[in-house]
Amino acid sequence: MKISAAGVTAMGKQGKISLFYLFLIVSFVLSAATQVLANANDIKARMQARLPEIGALKAQGLVGENYKGYLEFVSGTTAKVELVQAENDDRRAVYTAIAGQQKTTVELVGMRRAKQIAELAGPGTWLQDGGGRWYKK
Repeated sequence: MKISAAGVTAMGKQGKISLFYLFLIVSFVLSAATQVLANANDIKARMQARLPEIGALKAQGLVGENYKGYLEFVSGTTAKVELVQAENDDRRAVYTAIAGQQKTTVELVGMRRAKQIAELAGPGTWLQDGGGRWYKK
């Protein structure tokens, strides 16, 4: 690669091809990063929108937080199954992203989050211990 007096890079055919591939790679990475960020923002918005209904289900004692970091029905009633499933799907997506960043498993991220949720949970919230037993905080 040679720099001309005008400051313009003069390169052969090989250099132009390499620059083209570099541009493609950078474009792909930026596009993927933008998509991940947009997806993360979508997940956050959906989770925030569901929060009042999930809070109500917890207050009614219908759902609790299991030891894996997901919502689970505590009683025999399965009201709002779609809502609970959507929340768990989004949690799984978040845990997957974190696991990728931290080079660990999705399961470990979920279990760590379950501990945080248990610490922050209000009185009367159903929680599940590591042995699978339910208890009220």
